[in-house]
Amino acid sequence: MVMDAPQAVGRFSLMENGSLTVREASVFDRGTYLCKVSTEYGTSVMTVPVIVIAYPPRITSEPAPVIYARLGNSVKLNCMAIGIPKAEITWELPDKSHLTTGAQSRLYGNKFLHPQGSLVIQQSTQRDAGFYKCTAKNILGSDSKTTYIHIF
Repeated sequence: MVMDAPQAVGRFSLMENGSLTVREASVFDRGTYLCKVSTEYGTSVMTVPVIVIAYPPRITSEPAPVIYARLGNSVKLNCMAIGIPKAEITWELPDKSHLTTGAQSRLYGNKFLHPQGSLVIQQSTQRDAGFYKCTAKNILGSDSKTTYIHIF
């Protein structure tokens, strides 16, 4: 693509001062960009190599494979991940329903989901026993961990 005047084409914007902006850059935007300036005195060309750093998510803080909790107590399940772009974290609960992180903390019944991915089960009951699966996902891939909660 060639842009020769201040304009915007899709995610690319060429400014009046010659700056090029790429919104929502991905690994596919990597490469060598060429800036060419022509005046009555001649032409000047500059190349700019661009590297876009991105990697699939990896869970860095996870719950133990098995957790034992007393009836009525709170249980905290950690699930934090690194990845570029930032990974979205989803929990699959024993009933196969899914909870997804957002910008704010969320309360679903007796379950509290933190924006970074931690899930807290408040005042646990027998219905809270079972498998919990945490999945971190971005455009490049995913990582998941599963734990089983016993309530006694």
